[in-house]
Amino acid sequence: MKFLKASILVNIFFIFIVFYLAYHLIYGNFNIQNYLVYKFEEKIYKQKQDILDKNISDLAMDLDALYNQKEDYLEELQIQKNPLPNEGETVLKLD
Repeated sequence: MKFLKASILVNIFFIFIVFYLAYHLIYGNFNIQNYLVYKFEEKIYKQKQDILDKNISDLAMDLDALYNQKEDYLEELQIQKNPLPNEGETVLKLD
């Protein structure tokens, strides 16, 4: 009954575990390639979420300025509508 010694059974168990993990590493649903794709998608998602959060906060500030009739915002809107310089304004061209 040398086959049923504890050390041999433990070695067989660990060999089985190593083969099991190697099989799932290659053929499993969440292997290394899927893990790297998941990390990349998560990074892209966080970047897009940050951009959206920034745009939402910018829009909220613009709507608040428009609602409260703040003069600097209204002046910016006028400049966007008519980008040409008004009479009396000086335009400097920097090279």
